[in-house]
Amino acid sequence: MHIRTTVFRGRKGWELDNGTLKLVMLQGGGHLASLVHGGCPGVNPLWVPVWKTIEPWSYRPADASRYAARLLAAISGHNLCLGWFGGPSSAEGKAGMDCHGEAPVARWRLRKKTITARAVTLVTECDLPVASMRLTRTVKLSKGASCIHIKEDIVSLSRRDLPFTMCEHVTFGPPFLAKGVTLFDMPATEGHTFPGEFSKFQRMKPNAAFRWPKAPGSKGKKVDLRTLDKTIRKNSDFSSQLIDPAREDAWFSAVNPEKGLMVAYVWKREDFPWVGNWEENYEHGAKPWAGKSLTRGMEFGNTPFPEGLRPAVDRGTFHGRPTFQWLPARGRVTMNYDILALPVDRDCQGVKDIRRLDGAYEIKFR
Repeated sequence: MHIRTTVFRGRKGWELDNGTLKLVMLQGGGHLASLVHGGCPGVNPLWVPVWKTIEPWSYRPADASRYAARLLAAISGHNLCLGWFGGPSSAEGKAGMDCHGEAPVARWRLRKKTITARAVTLVTECDLPVASMRLTRTVKLSKGASCIHIKEDIVSLSRRDLPFTMCEHVTFGPPFLAKGVTLFDMPATEGHTFPGEFSKFQRMKPNAAFRWPKAPGSKGKKVDLRTLDKTIRKNSDFSSQLIDPAREDAWFSAVNPEKGLMVAYVWKREDFPWVGNWEENYEHGAKPWAGKSLTRGMEFGNTPFPEGLRPAVDRGTFHGRPTFQWLPARGRVTMNYDILALPVDRDCQGVKDIRRLDGAYEIKFR
């Protein structure tokens, strides 16, 4: 087992290895960029952009013609949207604010790393001066386990209560993500497509309610959100799903039976009641996308839509649930979640349920 500094696609980061799982976290933005299970060597399910990314602190105004925004210049895999989820307001944009807050473009620093005979633990932190927050992330891998424990502490640096939205923006990409092959599951109930037009090519009808996983299609026919439709040449969509309020734990899973791998995230439903489904199927033609990207985001958060902080506060509630959260003055909130990665058989049809029993997880496959 080890924790060591590494370079991933030209980016600085830390590599954690417990003998079964190998995780890479980037210093620039804190992105979880790679997750590899020893039973499926060479298969990183997390999205690796087709363009060459750079450290967010090296981004300059002249880079806008190449990347469009600082976040896109640095993005990879699972990034944390904190402060706000979505784009800035017009005034915030003019003041230099980017999409999804400061955390995914911040310089994360090492606080502590611990290696024992039983576990490896990495503690990092970053400052969010505009949001008046400090974020500390603790990542722990027990020896030989197929589970990663993550704790995120958000501390207020302000003397007033602060509204905020946040989202764990987990994004999958090829070769793990394959149309008609990779299957997504979660214990969701109510769903709703993006309130406005999300793109020029949508497979889902805008601003429509539905029950997971069958969403109303833009052409009238229902679409199955458990996978990407291999007959659709290009689309870009977003929908939000409410996790069953009767559950204590929430989860989503992604399974590629051909690659023999399942990845799942588990968290407290009370912390993050929503899961956003983002699809980019070769639709964005502008740089840096250039019509060459296939991604599927499974984004669990405390707000349903990537609409920015002010619209979330103005919305107030959705399906009876708050669409933003308060961070008390000089206060703290703590979020915990686990990442599971396991080999699966080629005939696996997805996940039916995940439950926590006596400190371990019971997974029921379809």
